[in-house]
Amino acid sequence: MKYFAIKPVAVFAALVLSSAANAATYDYTAHFDYVGKPALADAQIDSQIQADTVTCDSAVGVQRAMPSASYRSCMLQHGWKYNSLTRQAVQVTRAPADPYFRSNAKVAPGHFIDHDNGMDCQNTGGAEVCDPPNGTVHYFDPDQNLPCTRTGAMSVCSNI
Repeated sequence: MKYFAIKPVAVFAALVLSSAANAATYDYTAHFDYVGKPALADAQIDSQIQADTVTCDSAVGVQRAMPSASYRSCMLQHGWKYNSLTRQAVQVTRAPADPYFRSNAKVAPGHFIDHDNGMDCQNTGGAEVCDPPNGTVHYFDPDQNLPCTRTGAMSVCSNI
């Protein structure tokens, strides 16, 4: 997720990315100064940094924490000179535990077990793609209003 900000004294763009380390979550903000010619009016800065960030993200890839040399080079070609990186701890609020949910399913990196259907899922471009889990999942199906157990493609829901 990207956020952009303009400071009145020194103009810079803020690129905020999250990273988890040692159970802590941080927001990393990469600061860029506009050095391009001709100078941009204050009203143009925000839209221009957004457009240039999208261009460099698609050319180099979305950055995590420290922007890569190729990303900084891309931004410089668009008139943005890398200035600094700041890190700020983020307070993470955990949702209350789901009393029905238990799982011994093995999930691949980037996958998760959906609490509503017990399937092994992954988000791909705004869509959730799910397959049967590799293990057993106990969950609560809100559509049937019943606790369920899924092992592979087989799901059994019962109120007994």
